[in-house]
Amino acid sequence: MSAGWDTLDATVKATAFGSALHNEFALRKQGQGSPHANNDLRLFGTTGEPRLTFYKDSASWCVYCFKCFLLLEEKQIPYKVEKINMRSYGDKPESFLRLVPNGILPAIRIDNGPVQLDSVPIMMTIDKTFSGPAHKPMWPTNAQDQQRATRLMGLERTLFGDWCNLVFRGSSGNLAQRRFEQTMDEVNRELEVTPSPWFLADISIVDLQYVSHIERMCASCVFWSGLRIRGTRWPAIERWLQAFEARPSYMAIKSDYYTDALDIPPQYGPGYTVPNSPAQEWQRTILGEDGSWDLPLKPLSASDLEPVVSYAGEEAAKIEAAYKLVINHANIVKFACRGPGKPGRKQFQAPLADPYATPDLSYESEVDGYLRLATEALAGDYTSLTVHKAAAEKREGIQLSLIYLRDRIGVPRDMSYPAARQLRAHLNWLIKGC
Repeated sequence: MSAGWDTLDATVKATAFGSALHNEFALRKQGQGSPHANNDLRLFGTTGEPRLTFYKDSASWCVYCFKCFLLLEEKQIPYKVEKINMRSYGDKPESFLRLVPNGILPAIRIDNGPVQLDSVPIMMTIDKTFSGPAHKPMWPTNAQDQQRATRLMGLERTLFGDWCNLVFRGSSGNLAQRRFEQTMDEVNRELEVTPSPWFLADISIVDLQYVSHIERMCASCVFWSGLRIRGTRWPAIERWLQAFEARPSYMAIKSDYYTDALDIPPQYGPGYTVPNSPAQEWQRTILGEDGSWDLPLKPLSASDLEPVVSYAGEEAAKIEAAYKLVINHANIVKFACRGPGKPGRKQFQAPLADPYATPDLSYESEVDGYLRLATEALAGDYTSLTVHKAAAEKREGIQLSLIYLRDRIGVPRDMSYPAARQLRAHLNWLIKGC
């Protein structure tokens, strides 16, 4: 049907972007290189065992792990990672539950001391413990800025509550939206106080406290409330988000609207769609139901429903998706075969997770062939390739496999949003063609 995996591996790595990805992957395995959601070790040029162990969620979807990750990366503190499932995505290992009986994330441990919990105290502990010329302070040191920072942290809690009332509690739509917008207005004014894009003179814990939730507000308010945050009435918030999007630490952990729309409800409860709003139409776009996941894809832009202000381009996105298929193809094929297989006997409340599902490996060979074709298309020109017509008795199982995989591509767990968008579209091409 298409080239073998060894040939595809060589093809992808022969491209400039594929070679850079491969070199970067090798560096990250050594604890060096760029920030990445899947890193297990970060040394920042140091040697020896890191003092700090960071217990974070496996998928990089936890809002509270998110801000701790950003702090460690911004301060460049060497750390090692232990990845733990959130409860809604799978069971937690007994070794972690012995340390943290309630299983809460995030958690840190410094110098084999006691385990510390709760994201804000964790950030404060990290900032105080790791100070000096090598680690810039992320909480203000003068009394006036400390007072303002403390007040801003309280405003973030107000914004969080107003967001929950709007999206997750089925509150009266107009009143809840007005209150949310008024609090956003106040946040926008606070971001206009300094000439920097940040709440204070430089990026701080205050910014990290806000961004993990505001990122999810951008997705959820579009998806359920029909309310756009990006590029609308809050220019200072837009400038602030763009400043984050210029930082590698943030782009390494940034999710996309699709993933957030599916991973937020298991953590916060179901979202409520506002009737007679753009939400219904925008849901179809985010879920790819309006053709937005079909080839040929138009280039991403800052004016899109999900704006993209900085990325390497569509060809690089394709190569990133192809690279991820190449380096983990055996596991991905088996994972996709869960589609026609049996759901796990133990169910979790998250649509992106089914950790105990049993794959139907009678489709393994065919699914392998179609994923090789997807990789070949991503690394070249899909219009020059023909999708092989599956045997009638196999077609449904193959399509279910490809659909299962398409719908579970998570950002940033698996790849960046531009790459995920390309892979979803190329899988749709196969689904419709086989």
